[in-house]
Amino acid sequence: MARKIPRRLVLPLAVTAALLAILSVWLARRPGVRISTSPVSARKSNYDFIPEHWKESKLRALREQEDFKDISASDQLDLFLNLCDWTHRQWPTSVPDPYPLSNAIDILADIRAGKTGGFCGQYAYVLADVLKAMGFFAVRYVELWSDGGESHFLVEAWSDQFAKWMILDPGENIYYAFAGSGLPAHALEVRAARGQPEGIAARSADASRSHRGRHKMHLYANIAFSTRSDLMRLARPLTVRDRFDMFVLFKDGNSDPDAFGGRIPYTRTTSRVEDIYFDCNYARVEHRIDRTRGEIHFAFYTDGSMFNFARFAVSTDQGKNWRPSGAEMALPLGKGAESFWVAPVNMAGRFGRPTRVEISED
Repeated sequence: MARKIPRRLVLPLAVTAALLAILSVWLARRPGVRISTSPVSARKSNYDFIPEHWKESKLRALREQEDFKDISASDQLDLFLNLCDWTHRQWPTSVPDPYPLSNAIDILADIRAGKTGGFCGQYAYVLADVLKAMGFFAVRYVELWSDGGESHFLVEAWSDQFAKWMILDPGENIYYAFAGSGLPAHALEVRAARGQPEGIAARSADASRSHRGRHKMHLYANIAFSTRSDLMRLARPLTVRDRFDMFVLFKDGNSDPDAFGGRIPYTRTTSRVEDIYFDCNYARVEHRIDRTRGEIHFAFYTDGSMFNFARFAVSTDQGKNWRPSGAEMALPLGKGAESFWVAPVNMAGRFGRPTRVEISED
């Protein structure tokens, strides 16, 4: 038999029920907060990449003694190509004998003094150092081997403009681009296009940006990538054995080991694309809502994607104006729709890719 509720409790229970009903309606109508960020689908390598340290004294000396710092450009791609062209025009291709050190300061000094010459390797070392001196530290060396054993040496640089790696070949003064979009290509994309009559073609890095067709594409049968770019401090030239130990060979079903007589000389190989084409210079954003304080708390991370990272910067006007920021920031609730952008900044003052954060309140 159901137990009878005492009359003295009926009124308080009714009041409680009414209050709960009011509370549920208030909660249902309480403004919600939605926060979305531009996606960061970050690719990460299983290998550690060692960049040039921003305090390397030869970087400053190179920037001060050469006129490349005065090169103007309309955007980052234009700047990269102008620097590639500048490097190519510093000396005519010749034999490096004796073999110079692996940094731009000594290479330029020795070649200009007539002590030695330089071919693809020296052009690559100089361009990489020029890019680093300009504040672009996501730079690495690439070694190519054709199926006939012919080799070549060039540079890949990370482009924030296109959020990808791209080839810069200062020895040939070219880069590669997709025919339809003009998007710059990286080494594996060039290799994949070797059997296609159209799709990717070489273009000159000089002001003409002329079409060079399939120039040097046969060299991309086998591709190895350096795991470090901190070569300016070396007291001796980088040897062939050094390269075989320092580089990672990308090896899959499309590789051609016949270039090495059936025995791959590189110490390390990988078939994982992310080991080679990892993402750089991004800001990942996390948030939590503190309703007690009436705030939204944001935390910013680079996940180690920016070499020589210095700080974050925040903009509320689509990147027209930036202000320095720490790794955390709080905004008050109740301001309605709002957006801001956050970007990582390296020690040279170069900005990475901005991440957009959108806040909307119902």
